[in-house]
Amino acid sequence: MDTQLIEYLRNFLIKNDIDGLVINSTNEFLVEYNRLDLNARYYVTGFTGSTGDVFLTSDKIYQFVDTRYHEQADNQVDHDFVDVVKIPLTKSSFTALTEIIPSYYKVGVVATKTSKRFYELLVKNLKMKNSIVKLINIDPVIEFKKESITPVNYNVFQVSKDITGLTADEKFEQIKQHIDGNFNILVTSLEDIAYITNLRSYDFDYSAIFPAKAIITNDGINIYTDCSLPFIGDNFKIYPFKDMEQKLKSITKSTIYIDEEKLSIYDYNLISPTNKILKSYLSLFKTVKNDNELEHMKKCFERSDRALKVVYDMLNSNTIYSEYDYYEALIKSMKENGALSLSFKPIVAAGSNTSIIHYSSPSKEKMVNDGDFLLVDYGGYYEGGIATDTTRTFIKGTPSAEQKIVYTTVLKAFLNAYYTKYDKKASYFSIDKVARDIIDKNISPDYPFAHGTGHGVGISVHENPPRVSSAESSKTKIIENTVFSIEPGAYKEGWGGIRIENTVYAKYEEDKITMHTLSHFPFEIKLIDLSVMNDFEKFYYMKWQAASCVL
Repeated sequence: MDTQLIEYLRNFLIKNDIDGLVINSTNEFLVEYNRLDLNARYYVTGFTGSTGDVFLTSDKIYQFVDTRYHEQADNQVDHDFVDVVKIPLTKSSFTALTEIIPSYYKVGVVATKTSKRFYELLVKNLKMKNSIVKLINIDPVIEFKKESITPVNYNVFQVSKDITGLTADEKFEQIKQHIDGNFNILVTSLEDIAYITNLRSYDFDYSAIFPAKAIITNDGINIYTDCSLPFIGDNFKIYPFKDMEQKLKSITKSTIYIDEEKLSIYDYNLISPTNKILKSYLSLFKTVKNDNELEHMKKCFERSDRALKVVYDMLNSNTIYSEYDYYEALIKSMKENGALSLSFKPIVAAGSNTSIIHYSSPSKEKMVNDGDFLLVDYGGYYEGGIATDTTRTFIKGTPSAEQKIVYTTVLKAFLNAYYTKYDKKASYFSIDKVARDIIDKNISPDYPFAHGTGHGVGISVHENPPRVSSAESSKTKIIENTVFSIEPGAYKEGWGGIRIENTVYAKYEEDKITMHTLSHFPFEIKLIDLSVMNDFEKFYYMKWQAASCVL
């Protein structure tokens, strides 16, 4: 705990006449996987999860974490200074925050790191408590820690049309065909920038993006960045990042399309009120993969599957290895099998650590002994800058009957969610319900399925849309050629956890929707109890294993 930083922030509250400050985990591009040296939240509490903001007052520090991070936050924060607010699956982080904030409070938020949607919802909800929201135009944490930030030189490269399927100019023409009349699309999502330009960089941790924003008009696409970029296309012009504010302010009496979840309230306030604001659906262009992208992803997952074999071989040898040994061997194997970067920090957890859903600290001291689970969740980037994501849970030696029952139940959840033929009106929520019902009906609530069933996968390993969960946001129709994970799990603190994840894509076949997997690694045969499977599940389990030739 940096007590000097905390003292500085509490003085900042006094100087700015606010009672509390929301401290974000993201940066000004609202990314999920932010570098730790740019992560204000990390400096305050030491929590390293990809999401989870902080609320700081004159006498309290609240660290908010969803179900994936309950155990991890407990392990990482100093409980003498930080209260961990553990958000259940049935509650949003926004609701948890607004419940903590007292009435008659002045709450500060950093304008460049707060989305328009979040800000407006916060203002609306706090108004009912007679509390107000004040915009802060600098991040006081990053200002205090600016000497700790390492400058990055982004090496941006162009992805071949053989992989993207379309040139950047062809993507521009495709966008124009879907919008009538004169228009302006403000693009602040780095994944959307990477998509429309066909450019990638592996210099930002666990991503294929580079810092830039864009304004798309009928006449072309202006890219605003301080990075050195290769030629994009005839319809693209590149400007210094500082020029974007003036350009945005200059647009008046026009139509501007925005994504309010990816647009900061700072950028939104630059837009003239004379403009008509409409919702942007640009993100849907990258959500639906074309044939070239799918073929590339299949090749990426083949290499990703091969990389995991080293873990299987080590686990089934007579040598006892540590979590860290497996972690190091996996990363080496991924690079040997063609990965140019990681799509997230691999999770390599053993024994009771497997119940920590996003376990992030593989230990040199934690040995994987007989009867221990080993959970491996990993992914990489290859030539196309599209992520892979796979999880397998293994066993060292001989499993217990309990381990086999829980594992087989999770596998049953996956098999049913994957092999069910869905009606063409079905939603992503339907997939989650199939998996969740299997776990809820077959094992004790002591082993909760404490996360969503899946997420979109693309330029970001967590792409939205689609979402595959029990939330209202998942009640959208399954779209052909969308790529997403199916990853049911069951976890019990102190005992361990099991997750099985495969990345799949949806296809329309006659009057049904079917799933097609990109991951093909076999399941852990030692953990299967066939006696709790029905004939449907046995058939598809054996079909999967027969098609998995990695081992």
